[in-house]
Amino acid sequence: MSAVTHHLGAMSGAMLLALPLWLLLRTLWLLRAEKAPRRGRELLLALFVLFLLGLASQTLGGHPPVDFTDPRALLARALQRWENRAGINLTPGATVRAMMEKGSRGQKILNLAGNVLIFLPMGFLPPLLWKRLRHLWSAVPLCAGASLLIECLQLFLGRSVDVDDLILNTLGGLLGYLLFCLLPRKWKQ
Repeated sequence: MSAVTHHLGAMSGAMLLALPLWLLLRTLWLLRAEKAPRRGRELLLALFVLFLLGLASQTLGGHPPVDFTDPRALLARALQRWENRAGINLTPGATVRAMMEKGSRGQKILNLAGNVLIFLPMGFLPPLLWKRLRHLWSAVPLCAGASLLIECLQLFLGRSVDVDDLILNTLGGLLGYLLFCLLPRKWKQ
């Protein structure tokens, strides 16, 4: 469980660092647009933005840190990884099976449950914020697309790229959307 608390702590740290900046930028935007803030919506929007920043802090950090000054070298390294399949799993279920067979309890929780749970807010918050995302056929593709974007970026960042992460993240988004569907109608306005 120490790995879980480590990730949650790092995610929370990134979110807390970004909070004052978000509050400043959002306040300036509202003042410029001369819009009266609705507290509930502003709270949900802040939670969603902070969630996205926390998610990025945990999924897009390079290991080791990536040098972005030479885009050609970055692309060449990603293409070489793709050709060699270094750190890349494109076989659905392979990582899940390996984790279930050989992984420790902590690895199972962090990898399997973590990949599902981290995307619950992605399926829950956007439908609350935007009416056009209140349908299964728009909410779930949003979650799958966000997860696919993360996996693609991880190719360039030297992190593992795994179709099972995409599947588990999308499942988490679906579960988040189903939780949204269970909310009373008055909360969805």
